[in-house]
Amino acid sequence: MPSPVYTAITFAPVQGFIEKSRKLRDLYGSSLILSYLADQLCDAARATLASPNAQWPEDPVISPAHINVTQGTPNQILIRGEFSEPVAAQAFKTAWRDLCNTCREWIETQVSTQPNGQPWAYHWARPWQEWVNHAWEFFHATGPSPEQAKQTLMAKKQARAWTGVNWVGESSTLSGLDSRAWPLLGRHSPHQRPKAEEEAEVTTFYQQLSEAIGATGEAIITPREQLSIPELVKRLVTVDAVVGHNPELGTLMSFKALNRWRDPEVDDLPDEAQRRPEDSQPGRWTGWFQGDGDRVGDYLRGQSPDALHDFSHQLRRWGRQLPRHLPKATTQRRTLDRDGRIIYAGGDDFLGVLYRNEPDPPLAPAEAVAWLSQFRSHIWNLHQQPITVSVGFVWAAPNVPQRDVLQHCREAQDSAKQHGRDRIAFRILFNGGNWLEWVCPWWLLEAGLLESYRDRNGVQGTTNAPNWTHLYNDIATLEARHGFDAQGDVALALVTIYFGEDLCTLIRQHRWDTPDRTGILGHSAPEAIAITAWVIALAKVGFHLHRRGVNRDYIATPIAA
Repeated sequence: MPSPVYTAITFAPVQGFIEKSRKLRDLYGSSLILSYLADQLCDAARATLASPNAQWPEDPVISPAHINVTQGTPNQILIRGEFSEPVAAQAFKTAWRDLCNTCREWIETQVSTQPNGQPWAYHWARPWQEWVNHAWEFFHATGPSPEQAKQTLMAKKQARAWTGVNWVGESSTLSGLDSRAWPLLGRHSPHQRPKAEEEAEVTTFYQQLSEAIGATGEAIITPREQLSIPELVKRLVTVDAVVGHNPELGTLMSFKALNRWRDPEVDDLPDEAQRRPEDSQPGRWTGWFQGDGDRVGDYLRGQSPDALHDFSHQLRRWGRQLPRHLPKATTQRRTLDRDGRIIYAGGDDFLGVLYRNEPDPPLAPAEAVAWLSQFRSHIWNLHQQPITVSVGFVWAAPNVPQRDVLQHCREAQDSAKQHGRDRIAFRILFNGGNWLEWVCPWWLLEAGLLESYRDRNGVQGTTNAPNWTHLYNDIATLEARHGFDAQGDVALALVTIYFGEDLCTLIRQHRWDTPDRTGILGHSAPEAIAITAWVIALAKVGFHLHRRGVNRDYIATPIAA
């Protein structure tokens, strides 16, 4: 009997592809594309290896497990058997090529004639082909065991041979990183024609493209936007009229199919100029959360292929159900019946946003915290796998660019892991780029730490809205007067006063990690300095998460779709 062979496959960039997104719809488009490409690779492996005469008659794809849902398919693929690199790479390239060609052909068909009656002469096939050839890096490795195949794959990823797409002319108005796409992109010759003439052609093209997409019922591109080819693909794959007409792309879920909870008149408007007067309110703060399972690689190391497949199946089922666990509206809403959306949930990785649009009242940060306080015990543990989770939560001001919010989400998640894992890191991100952070173990949050706060007037609880300004001012005064001692006693005294003796006792007893419980301070740092800094961060972040009354800093516009 021949020795077993396992194949590991992945591709890049992933985080960079997702983060080059200005709008929520672009995030969805990025996530859909990544999931679609991974799903097509899995289908190709099944078609090649799964047969009665094959070495592996069962499903050859160990992970991600097959659950008949494309969205959320992880890009780390493990296969029973040898799935040759040329065949795998060709399947991947074909999937991406078909996606790009579908978008390009739709544009050329729908925007075929200029307003003056002359046909558009499209000379952009070569730039599109360059993006087909060079948008991704593909990695492939084999080994006698799943673990060795994955180790070889990671080693190959360290030696990258990236090929960038060069371009001339004006850049995209979204990212500024790549050339804007328009019919004469392939024949662009700077300084050989008046700039005003070229700008007029580009403006006319995007005006017509905006109208063509708007005719499908989804106004997702404004005339002022000038997108690069990858940005166009991200945007267009979320439109039924574009991907729906190609039967080969039938498994690609549209933005509409993914989001049942939006009001198209409010949430699908891409630009402030197109919003109705009653929707043109100052921006609202939004809550973004990103999470990842802890030490999943260590847990899976040495597991049998069947155990790996079962683990992947349970996590993918959990991710498919995650949108159903978002905070649910208790009253009839005009916009959403859930306070947020899940952008992706692939395996043990997930990213989501909590928000509420006009005319519904703004989502208060304390509402988001109340949902997060039950996340690990009531939502995460539903997959029934013995792994913990680290989450970064960012309460972001309305004018912070989306790419910066995503970067802070990733950094907050990393901070939760660096502090010892099995915890959540809260960040308050202000418009100017400044931020505050506080990291807390899940068990302490679930024990009611924030709900136990009692102000100087004796007000306590979530419904009574105690005044966090009292603790905030005490902290500020002590910091200004250098009132904190080297032993951390002053900080713990404040905990006793505002949170009670029982909570202070818990903090004293569980400062550091133990085999059976995650410590409040993790596993390192000088004790006195750490406890003082932790209490100061609790006061400052807690103050912003429990702001009282209506403050202009916490009023916002609907999130861009």
